[in-house]
Amino acid sequence: MIRFCYVLWTGLSVVWCAFGLFAFWPQYGPGQEFPLFQDIVTVMLFLPTVSMLCYSLLLQAVSRLVAAYWKLRPGVLPVVWYVLVSCLFLFYLNNRSISARPLLILLLSVPGLLHYWISTMLRILASVPKTHIDPRDEDHKFL
Repeated sequence: MIRFCYVLWTGLSVVWCAFGLFAFWPQYGPGQEFPLFQDIVTVMLFLPTVSMLCYSLLLQAVSRLVAAYWKLRPGVLPVVWYVLVSCLFLFYLNNRSISARPLLILLLSVPGLLHYWISTMLRILASVPKTHIDPRDEDHKFL
């Protein structure tokens, strides 16, 4: 059941990210100074979608590919990926006239990291083998 939830969670996340990027891509005119924060749809739907894609879904794909070739210590790849994506966002925002870039990147990463944590927990729970439960065991009588 948990494996089904993990596959469903990942599949819906990929579909949501694809839909969110194409449907809610902000299109503004050249005369607007801070167009990203003037639209509530952009802030509430587009930015979390970008965060989920960059900080979670791409990290999961890269970790699957890297795990096939290298055995890294747990937690190394997510930290390296977080720093890399944050530096790319910082470079992108450096060309814009947005102040408080590190705070913005930290806030932008929260939905993606939360999604990555939920996905990782579901993947770990899905990979745990089921144990045989003895029907005579009193502790598992009501499960």
